[in-house]
Parts: sequence; structure tokens; C-alpha cells
Amino acid sequence: MDALSNKQENKLVFKIMQGDEKAFRQLFDMYYLKLYHVAIYYLSSKESAEEVVSDVFYTIWNRKETLHKIENIESYLYISTKNQALHYIRRTTTPDNSPLDLYNIELIADNTNPESTLLDQELQELIQKAIDSLPGKCREVFRLYLSDKLKQKDIALLLNISTKTVEAHIATAYKKIHDYLKLY
Repeated sequence: MDALSNKQENKLVFKIMQGDEKAFRQLFDMYYLKLYHVAIYYLSSKESAEEVVSDVFYTIWNRKETLHKIENIESYLYISTKNQALHYIRRTTTPDNSPLDLYNIELIADNTNPESTLLDQELQELIQKAIDSLPGKCREVFRLYLSDKLKQKDIALLLNISTKTVEAHIATAYKKIHDYLKLY
């Protein structure tokens, strides 16, 4: 379906606000494939992308009374899809509570030895303290990068900062954690 003029788009949105299912279907048909491509860019599976786009349209329909607040429905749909995809990634990623597993720091230890088990626990606590001691934004970026496994560009979009700033925060985090652990 071809793109609508701004006036036609506003009419369509007004009809949706009135509960017109045909108008909603027209909006769905017009944008579904485009939004699917946005979602698949962020997600690894077709099913996940379909779920995200369906959620966006579900939200549009359930909040149709508030659509008058949206100035540009097309932009709103694209941004909603991106945000929903990032939310989906965070929601479906289940980080382990262990800082060693969480941050992919491997130990070479014999876990059958009580002394090594105690050392492992102490190291886990030290790593967690090191992470907790990071400055706020640096800690947030570091956790999104390692525990939520978000790409640097996705973190930049999510936090509205540049990719270079994300890289700098990650490098700073690694250096500060390394320096913190050297003290012990």
C-alpha cells in the first residue's frame, strides 16, 4: 500500500481513535512489513520480530484514545518498534546472578577443594564491589554491554549517547575493575 499524505494519515488516525477496525487494518497493512524489518535488525529470530511488531500494534489499538497526542504516526511506529525490540532483548536475556558468569571472567580452580571454593567466593565479591564502585553511567553501560549482551550501537541508542561514549565507558570500566582487583 502506498504512503499516505499527512492529511490522509491524520484522517486514518482519527478513524482509529473512533474504533474503526478497517482503518486500523489499513495502518497495519501499510506498516507491518516495514516495522518487521526494523525489528529483525535488532532481534535474531523472525518469531521475535513478529512478536515485537504485534506488540506495537496491540499497544496502538489499546491506547487508540491517546493517538491524538502523536504528531507523526510513522515516526512513532518506527521508534516504538525499536524501543520494543530493545525491551524484548532485555526481557528475554536472563543474566546469571554470579558476577563471574555474568561478566565472563573465568577462574582456573579446583572446586573440590574448600580453600579454592572460598577463594572463588571472595573473588566474586571483589568483582562485584569493583563493578559497584564504577561511576553511575559507566556502570550502567558496562552492565548493558556484558549482562544484557547489548551491542554498543544499541546501548548508544537506548541511552541517547554516542557509540564512542559507549566505547569509552566500557574501556574505563575494564580498566577500573582491573585496577581495583590489583589492590587485592
